[in-house]
Amino acid sequence: MVKLLERSIRFTMSTQQISSLGDLGIALNQPLYVYQKQMFSLTVSVVLVVENGVLLLKKEDAYRFPGGDVKATQESVQFAAVRYVKEQTGIMLKKEAFIPVDFRSDPERTPFKNVVDIGFVCILHDVLASSYSHGNIDVRWEEVDFENKCLARESLFYLDHELLLERAIGIVGMMKE
Repeated sequence: MVKLLERSIRFTMSTQQISSLGDLGIALNQPLYVYQKQMFSLTVSVVLVVENGVLLLKKEDAYRFPGGDVKATQESVQFAAVRYVKEQTGIMLKKEAFIPVDFRSDPERTPFKNVVDIGFVCILHDVLASSYSHGNIDVRWEEVDFENKCLARESLFYLDHELLLERAIGIVGMMKE
């Protein structure tokens, strides 16, 4: 039995409910659990490539890519990516523009221990490469060193977004070949 049951509760069932579980192939000699706490959260992050650079969000002292939590029962991962890019940069994209890059799920990547992030890259052709503000969000264009797969100037990144940038640049490089 899995040991992740600390945050669960037991409940009782009628004889009829129990026999219907057996019909479904559920072992009746094991306790049943209902989880009160979500096991993990799902987030998206999007690398927006414009000309020879990327658009980043500047938050406090660190750079991050547009993204955030996926509303699990209300939207797909692609829709969440479209929504966050629009909300955080003002750029409206179709879900077909998002190329999956990776997913990062190492429990040590965040202080929250249970966040899975799906990374995407979008290559933007008709967007001006500039820095601007969208609402109260500081959006910056930063030049990329495509050979070394990093920003041209040293910068501090949020969580593991530097790894996402490296992987996204690798995919963009393959697409250009």
